[in-house]
Amino acid sequence: MAFETVPGMDWDELERSESLLRDAEDSLGAAKDLSATGRWAKVCFNCQQAAELALKAALNALGLEIKGHDLSLLLNELANHEPQVRALTDIAKRLDQYYIPTRYANAFHSGSAMDHYTRSQAYEAIGQAEKILEACKRIVAERKAES
Repeated sequence: MAFETVPGMDWDELERSESLLRDAEDSLGAAKDLSATGRWAKVCFNCQQAAELALKAALNALGLEIKGHDLSLLLNELANHEPQVRALTDIAKRLDQYYIPTRYANAFHSGSAMDHYTRSQAYEAIGQAEKILEACKRIVAERKAES
């Protein structure tokens, strides 16, 4: 995973973190909207996206910019600086499973990607993404208060 330290947290980095959080909230909102239509695979994918954006927001607030989509790696890097988020490791690993196969039929032997996801998975993913988002919002708010 490629990452770089952003020298000296300033207002622009905090503003970027807040923008990423807004995008995370938008992805989670899209997931909730899609849940009303029964599009379970898309709900799960949008939850993965919400968690990814939230984790990147928190990392950015710490002065780190990390590229990539692996929630487990993003969370692990965040936990190196904010150990309390380590409790979210299992959630990140479950949401990681929704990045690729929710969008590509060839991830499965047969059927559309949408045929392989359920209502319970979708609602579980929403709850998981909410937990990661809330933890990341706290980290960004704390960094903002310190600046």
